Amino acid sequence: MAENDDRLNSWKQIASVLNREVRTVQMWEKHEGLPIRRHFHNRRSTVFASRAEIESWAKRRTEIPGKVAESSRNFAPPRRGRIAVLLSAVEPAGKALSLLLLEAARRLDSITVEIGSGGDAEFLLRWKEISQSDCAIVELFSVRAGAAIWSRAFSLGQPQWAETAEDLAEQMDQCLWLHAVLAARRPAANARSPRADAREAYFKGRYFWNRRSEADLRKALQCFRAAVAADPEFALSYTGIADTLTLLSFYEMVSPTEAMPQARDAAIRAIQLEPDLAEAHTSLADVHLHFDWQWDAAGREYRRAIECNPGYALCYHWYANLLAATGQHDAAYAAVMQALEIDPVSLSIQVWAGVTSHLARRYDDAVRHYQKALELDPDFILAHMYMAQALEQKGCHHEALQSFDTAIRLTGGSSILTAMKAHSHALAGDPKSARELLSQLQRPPFSKCMPSYDIAATHAALGDSTLAVHWLERARSERNMKLFLVSQDPRFDALRGHSEFSAVVQQLGLAKTGISPGQTNATH
Repeated sequence: MAENDDRLNSWKQIASVLNREVRTVQMWEKHEGLPIRRHFHNRRSTVFASRAEIESWAKRRTEIPGKVAESSRNFAPPRRGRIAVLLSAVEPAGKALSLLLLEAARRLDSITVEIGSGGDAEFLLRWKEISQSDCAIVELFSVRAGAAIWSRAFSLGQPQWAETAEDLAEQMDQCLWLHAVLAARRPAANARSPRADAREAYFKGRYFWNRRSEADLRKALQCFRAAVAADPEFALSYTGIADTLTLLSFYEMVSPTEAMPQARDAAIRAIQLEPDLAEAHTSLADVHLHFDWQWDAAGREYRRAIECNPGYALCYHWYANLLAATGQHDAAYAAVMQALEIDPVSLSIQVWAGVTSHLARRYDDAVRHYQKALELDPDFILAHMYMAQALEQKGCHHEALQSFDTAIRLTGGSSILTAMKAHSHALAGDPKSARELLSQLQRPPFSKCMPSYDIAATHAALGDSTLAVHWLERARSERNMKLFLVSQDPRFDALRGHSEFSAVVQQLGLAKTGISPGQTNATH
């Protein structure tokens, strides 16, 4: 950051430098990478920026940047119309909530806000009290779809709420964006025809890739590399390489610091070959999410992928990861369910619909999704693994341990599963078994690639916050691919009041997100 006289301390000052309205520059941050920074304090944030960085960005924007960047600017966010805010002032708490909603609505992009009964508005922002409770459910209702596209529960007994108007606007904005894109689908552009042998190798690779076991992922990588060798100009084969290296790193089968730079290079090469290829932008987005921890860059690439091809299921699936990780659970669920609508028999998407529900503390919904995956394939390892985690959160410890045992049997042994099972023992009140499993991880072959993130979760369950933070710090130094979930993972709820844990979260840029211990959202 430049000197203090170069610092711009509000949206108004930033907009003034660019000679634009505040809403326009906020849109530029979301969709074109305008360099905005945030200072977090007490779960709130203020924006600031460097005048030099803003002016440099504006200059680059007016130049001809080359094929990839030029293509990216061809996709403007869709216009979303009018929203009616239905206010209520029955009592002081209701009035305060209504004013908060009104302020949030006025911060939305491409939206005209009115107050009243709704009229011919496309969306209604309204709330209602739950009988025999001090809670109110707020929902953003799509008149055309006849359904809520965002909802949130508020306690009317609180004098104020953790979310600011800016936080709520960001959550609603993601749901509105998804709703608008899906309502205006357009087919992807035609790509060049690859060589037949490269195409065959690519689809064979995707078959193995979808099976998700380590052996299958390594076979997939061989197929994708064979596709590149057969046709170096075939962009999809590079996305296969990137996606496989990402999964191998995520499930701690290879070192992220070794594999993910290769994944990034492959994704960038795919974009260079086909700038409008949804698969390529999805691959790069996932590198930004899991390895770079660049949340804004990941969001831009995921949205770019959806705009390139609204029918590509994986971009919704992985975009849901980002939305869930940043606490936007309704938008995350909408995204992953759209992925399931496109590909209703995808085992991995069905499982991740469960994970999305799990992170929102909707454990019954999570279990239902895992059961659906197991109906399709009773031996699908990920369904058993995540089912066990949902069961332990529900207090079904015996069933959780059984699910972990099934997953371990199917894999033949896994360091991740061993660490997760240790956590389940800790929750079940069996610290001796938990520590014995942690001890096993220190010995070969497990010691080769340590599941630092899951070990940290186990120490949190054992009540050892110092060791838990130590292992989280190690996970951060190793670029552990699961760390993006730390602000939402219920296994770390016991640490949320610890300053050392908060420091780790803040270093990741996730400080303003998170669910308070015990907080739950409505069931879908």
